Parts: sequence; structure tokens; C-alpha cells
Amino acid sequence: MVFHVKNVQTHKKIVPKAIIFLMIILTISIILTPMSPVSAQDGNASLTGTITDLGVDANDNGIYDTLNIGVEVNVTTAGTYTVGVNGLLGASSSELVSVSDENSTYLDEGVQIVYVSLDGPTIFDSWIVPENVSIITLSESGNQLDSLSNVPLTNMYLISHFGLLPASLTGTVTDEGVDTDSDGLFNYLRFGVEVNVTTAGTYTVDLGGLYDASYNILSGAVVNSTYLTEGIHVVNVDMLGAEIYAASVSPTTLAEVLLYDESDRTLGTLNTITLPTYYTYAEFQLPDIITDIVKVERTITLEQDGNIYITNDYLIENVGFWIEYIELGFPDSAYDFTVRDEMGTLETTEGSNLLNVTLRYSVNTNETLKLYMSYYLPWDSYVSQANGVDFTFQFSFFEEFNSTIGTLTVDILLPTGAKFQSSTPFEPVNTDDGLSFSLSDVEPSDDLNFEINYKYDVFWASFYPTIWMGIIAVAASTFLFFRVAPQTLSVSTIQVPSTELKSFIESYEDKATIREELESLEERLRKGKIPRRRYKVRKKMLDSRLATVSRTLTTLSDKIRGAGSKYANMMRQIEVAEANLEGAERDMQRVKARYRRGEVSKGAYGKLLEEYKERIESAEATIDGVLLRLRE
Repeated sequence: MVFHVKNVQTHKKIVPKAIIFLMIILTISIILTPMSPVSAQDGNASLTGTITDLGVDANDNGIYDTLNIGVEVNVTTAGTYTVGVNGLLGASSSELVSVSDENSTYLDEGVQIVYVSLDGPTIFDSWIVPENVSIITLSESGNQLDSLSNVPLTNMYLISHFGLLPASLTGTVTDEGVDTDSDGLFNYLRFGVEVNVTTAGTYTVDLGGLYDASYNILSGAVVNSTYLTEGIHVVNVDMLGAEIYAASVSPTTLAEVLLYDESDRTLGTLNTITLPTYYTYAEFQLPDIITDIVKVERTITLEQDGNIYITNDYLIENVGFWIEYIELGFPDSAYDFTVRDEMGTLETTEGSNLLNVTLRYSVNTNETLKLYMSYYLPWDSYVSQANGVDFTFQFSFFEEFNSTIGTLTVDILLPTGAKFQSSTPFEPVNTDDGLSFSLSDVEPSDDLNFEINYKYDVFWASFYPTIWMGIIAVAASTFLFFRVAPQTLSVSTIQVPSTELKSFIESYEDKATIREELESLEERLRKGKIPRRRYKVRKKMLDSRLATVSRTLTTLSDKIRGAGSKYANMMRQIEVAEANLEGAERDMQRVKARYRRGEVSKGAYGKLLEEYKERIESAEATIDGVLLRLRE
């Protein structure tokens, strides 16, 4: 009996605890139920994913007052539903138009379209061209049933659809060649761009490049910023004729016209405009050759046999357009000229105290050039003698130049055995080899004439020929001795035409230049210094040029490769280096992306970047080395 009572009491304790436990579970399930997202398939309606869009001009003034978004809804149970549209996106997810609205309406069963109106002036004020809807939601009685994100609009829009622009391009563009100096060549190609101004202000017209019929491009923009009153105006933008001639582009098409306001907002764009007038690049002004003489090292040797030998080493910087020839001055009576660069002798044409030198390859703006010039002067014209041992040398430190020489160094080597006496008007620095003079910032108007007096015993004049005769005799004996030595067999090789080698080198330099322009373009886009639309146009043009140059290089490489194993090996080295270069650049882009996502530590990122840069520099050095050997 006692045992039975004890069992009843135990049940009395267990039952309340079980009830409490069940209530806790029920409460938790009730709480958690609203927190679980409702699947669209399980609700009374869902979004089909299809939308329509249409700009609505309520007052017939040509401007959209609203942008109506039609959202397609599949209703399985009739009822009142709310469709919300939150935000519009531009070309990228960072370009967000903060505009939203919703529409609550009763919907019957079936597929229905619910329209939500977005405010046009809000879109205009954002200055973002809408391309996508950011978020679309469907809800019933406050409960969200379905949603969509980043939904593309079905129509294309301009910012001018939603508001009145302060200025716009009418689409009319004129052109004319302008000859300012009446020499029969155009100094400028002038474009007249018509602009319709509704709000007075300062506006900028930007021209983005010229094509010829073969799609060769003259890149580089020209702009004109000017204050314009209300009304229609023609803004003239001038492109230098010398740039057109230098690029050898006979323009047929204007690549792009852009209109900006003072806030650098794009108000209008025109693309691929055919020029009304036909031009050839030869109709335009030849580029002026503008060079700076950075340094000249002149050596004047007074030889024992009665000759004066001059050598000039030039370091020249091109500060104008590209150049293919240059003029070097020389003194009266000079003869036996030789001009060479670092790879060999260059072609020259002699004029009046000027030597026209044809360069081995064109020198672009801000590039430097090293040239070496030598010639002889007649002794009697510059050296006088008195008393048999007293000599006077009268000459100029430099002559026939028309720009400032940064540094001019002149070394004068007297005949062996001569003793320096005096110099006017400059005092030299005596060295073991002779006399040395150094001048800075030398102007064409400076008086550079000088006189040197020295003593020279005629004994030395007869002594040196005797030595030379002995040397010649020894050399002749040596030649006769080795003449019987077996001759080595020469292996015939196919000579590559110099024109093809030159074309290959120039094409490769063009490829490097285009790559640099692409890198610069990417950097400007990253820093926000160029509009995305303009970036796309210019990148497309540069990619087209790069493809053309690459095809040319492939053709030339195949021809050069067939000239023998030597050239085939060179082409193989370039191909391997190119592959290494492109691989390192791809790896660098990948690690930059990983670093931005936080997948790589800062220390590892720095080490990897350094490694990739070393690979790029090594590949570039290999390519430069091969090109240098091809120039030889």
C-alpha cells in the first residue's frame, strides 16, 4: 500500500514537467516559424522573373516624368498583393539611383502585371543612366513572398530622357583644313561641333581620335572649353596638322565627340562620324624638328702628320614630334665625314655647313639619341707657325647649332712632344692626355672662338713616321708567315632583307607602345580620370591596333625564321619571353584580385608582386636583347 502511494506521487511530479516541456517546444516552434523565409512556390503568388519598362511623358514635353516598371506576378490564390521596386542600377553595382515605390492591388488567379512608377526627376538628378532594377519584392499582408535582384531593363535610356540637359550635341559636325602661313599645307584640321545650349555656362567639346580608311588611328584627344550663352553655337576644335602628318594617317572618320559640363558630366556623345571632306596626310604641315642638345663631348686631335681630326659625341633629346633625320653642323673646309649611332654607320647628305643624317629608326617624343660624328680639317686653315717651333691653333669650341647645349666638353690633344704655352680667352684644365675645357648652358649667340699657343720640335714629326714604318714592316712579316695557315670554311646563310628586319623591329616597338597606352588607360580608369564610355571606345581602338600589329609580327617572324637557325633561335627566344611576360601579367592581375578579396595577406601579396615584376623585367630584357642583335 505504501509502495502504490509512492508511485502515484511520482506520476504527479512527471506529468506537470512533461506538459511544461511540450509547451516550451510549441512556443519555440511558433517563434521560429515567421523567421523562416517563405518559399515562392509555397505561397499564394510568386514573381515570374519577367518585367517590362516604359518611360511615361505625362505632359508631352519630351521628358519622362516617370519610369514605369511592369512586374509579372503568377497568382495561385486571389488576394491583395504588394509589389515593391527599390532602386535602379547603372553600368555597375556601385552606381545606385535611390528611387523606389510600391503598388498594392487586388489580383485574380493567373499571371498578372503590376505597374510601379519611379520618379523621373529623381533619376535625372542622380545623373546615372539606369540599366537594371536593383530589388523587386512581392508581399502579402506584410509577409514577403518572393524577391528578385539586379533585373535588366528591357529598354535603353539616356539621362536626357528624364530631364532637360543644360546643353546637347545637335549631331552636326563640319571640318576644314586651315593654312595659317599660306605655304599650301594645313596647319590645323578644324572641326566645328554644333551645340544646343539651354542653360548658359562653360562647356567642353572633346574629340577622341581619327581613323583612316584602313582603321589606322591617330589617338590623342583635343578639346575646347568655352563659355556659351543660350542658343545654338558652333564650337571649333583644332587638331594640329603636324600630328596628322607625323602619324601618316589620312583621316576619313572622327572616332568620337564628347560634350561635358563644368562638373565633368557627360552631356552628349557622337561616335564614328564620317568626315565630309577627303584629306591625305601629305596635305598637312610637316612636323618641326625640335631637339635639345643635352651633351656634346668634342675631341680635337692635332696629329703629327699635319692633320686635324675632330670627333663629336652627341646626346640629343627629341622634344618635338617623331623624327627620322637630323641636321648636324660642321666648320668650313671639313671633309671625310663619318656619322654613326651605337649600331653602325648612318647615311648622310652634305649641305652648306650642315650634314643631313638619316636615322636608323624613328625617334619619338622625349626619347634620346646618341650620335658620333668625325671629320678632318685642313691644317693650314687653322694652324699657323712661327720660328719653326711656335704654333698657334685658332678654332671654335662649337659651331652651326641653333639650340642650347646643356654641357659642352672639349678635349684638345696636342702633338706628342708639344708643350702648351697659353690659351685665350678660356683657361684649360691640363690633363695627362692634353687640354680640357668644360662649358654649361651654351647658347648659339655665345662667342666660342679660342686660340691655343704651343711649342713643337720638328724632331717628333720625323721620329713618329720612322716608328710607323717599323710597325708596318713587322705587320707585313706576320701576315706573310700566317698566310699559309689553313683557311676556315665559311657556312653560307640566307640573308634577311634589312627592310623586313626594320619592319619587325618597328612593329615590335609599336606593340610595346600600345601596351603602355593600354596600361595607362587602365590606370586612368581606376583613378576615375576618364569616363567609362570613353574608356571603352579607346580600349576598343587600341585592341584593334594591337591585333593588327600582332598579325604583322607573326608574318614577319615566319619570314625571318626561315633565314636560318640563328634567326629561328632569336624568334624562339622572343616567343618564350612573350609567353613568360603574358603569364606574369596574368598572375599579377590574379593576385591583385585575391588581395582585394582578402584571400592573400599583405606580406605575401608584396612578395608575389615583386616576383612577378622580376619575371616581367627578365622577359622584357630578353626581348630587348634580341631586338638589339637584330639591329646589328
